[in-house]
Amino acid sequence: MGNYFRTVPKGPLEETLINFLKTRKLQHINDCIEMINDSYPTKSTLILDEYLDVFGGILEEWTEQVFLLLENNNSSAGQVDIYESLAVIIVFCGEEFNTKLEFIYKMFDFDQSGEIEKKELIMTLQTSIRALCKIAKLQPPELKDLEYFAEKMFIQLDSDRSASISFHEFGLWLLNSWELQDFMLQYALIQTYENADRRAKERRIFFQKFYEAAAGGADQQYCDADSIKTLFFAELKEQKKETIELLIDILIQSTKIHQKHDEQNQQYPNGILKEAYEDIMAAWSAFDSSDINSDNQTSISELKFLLYAYEGDKPDLFRIKEEMKILDKDNSGYVSREEWIQYLCVEDKGKFQFRGNLKQLFNKYDKDNSGALSILEIKQLLTDNMKDMQTKFKLKGQNENFEEMVNQLAQEVVDDLNSEGDKQSNDRTLTWVEFKNYMDQAVLKLNKLKEFLKSI
Repeated sequence: MGNYFRTVPKGPLEETLINFLKTRKLQHINDCIEMINDSYPTKSTLILDEYLDVFGGILEEWTEQVFLLLENNNSSAGQVDIYESLAVIIVFCGEEFNTKLEFIYKMFDFDQSGEIEKKELIMTLQTSIRALCKIAKLQPPELKDLEYFAEKMFIQLDSDRSASISFHEFGLWLLNSWELQDFMLQYALIQTYENADRRAKERRIFFQKFYEAAAGGADQQYCDADSIKTLFFAELKEQKKETIELLIDILIQSTKIHQKHDEQNQQYPNGILKEAYEDIMAAWSAFDSSDINSDNQTSISELKFLLYAYEGDKPDLFRIKEEMKILDKDNSGYVSREEWIQYLCVEDKGKFQFRGNLKQLFNKYDKDNSGALSILEIKQLLTDNMKDMQTKFKLKGQNENFEEMVNQLAQEVVDDLNSEGDKQSNDRTLTWVEFKNYMDQAVLKLNKLKEFLKSI
């Protein structure tokens, strides 16, 4: 099957149809199954009129087109396999990947034993892969080839020789079958957290090679900005000129911020610091991994994969919606690559300086995923960053004084940033935008406070 996953499609992917199918839910599929059991209990295929009767409610105006795509000869006079039809809706629907996987697993567990036997696995793969191929306009593999593939897979998964496969074994194999996952991503626009993470790591390695080529080796701490720029223009042809110009400028400006804290490195006026490069290209790579149709923008359904690929944690729905409100500056319904990178930056006089490490710190203390830090969360952040000072106060028996000082500092941080309207409404929180723009001043204030406390 390895070569098959690189098959060229017979026509372009019908993205409008795919996006419609992503709006469908499993509860709608249960309605179809119930109607099949009630009205067509002995049938394995349906003619067009029967198909409209069963699937018209869930597929709406797309019903006849899906029928034609699934019919072996693309004929309205033919018949369509019921299980292929169900598999299409399950595979493409908007539920979480693991939820869809479990639904398919249970649907083909015909004897309801809780495990899949070899004949059930063969039918699962034959039905699901052939249905996916038909929608993606790929020539479906022969049934005998899929049977051979399923038998090899069964032997590999049935490690305890029980003659059956558990859902855990089935899911684990699929989530680690990168060829199959890339196949689903390319032809069905189906992404998983695991694949997004893997793709982001591969892109980071790809960009690391750029740095090594420009710097003259992996051990070099600086590379020439013009050399990186030349590589980007040569290799990233899908990117607009202004996007690459923005990326280079952020790399240079972020290097200067690092140099402010290390005067001996100011001898590289046109250099890009390796640490700054790796931080920024990690964010760029995360976007690459989640931009599943390579259009340089991310929808709200893709945003969860972007956040996971960058941060390593699965965001909940509330977090996704809140982040979307902030990221989508032009209210287009999408997040562009430029919006994503600038979101992680501090803007100073029209220049963007990357602050991705601050975003990770912000997320760590935003315990309720509200998109804002409360005074209590800010106090915790300050306490954790002053633990060495707290130890000193405890030894002197002045822990209460330390806590009072932290409380006062947290209040000052919030008061410095909140407007009068916020103060009147008791909205005493810091959003990410407020937090990142203030942190340069806050770190300076914190460092001065630490120096003072060391002297007492």
